[in-house]
Amino acid sequence: MKHAYVKFDEADQIINFVRIINQYEYDVDVKCGSRIVDAKSIVGVLSLARSKVLELILHTEDCGGLLEQIAPFAA
Repeated sequence: MKHAYVKFDEADQIINFVRIINQYEYDVDVKCGSRIVDAKSIVGVLSLARSKVLELILHTEDCGGLLEQIAPFAA
């Protein structure tokens, strides 16, 4: 399991982020405080994303390609 942090300024960024996440078979969660949602859910990520830094929980050790693709959202 790996962790990363992301931040979004606009809803379009969230849509692009979720599209990228959905390209991968392993599970990814987004955490903000005590709330955790599926990163493959646009509605879930939108519910947490109000310009806050969000923690990603990647349920794999081999996530280099994903981390490169989501680099523009890194916090």
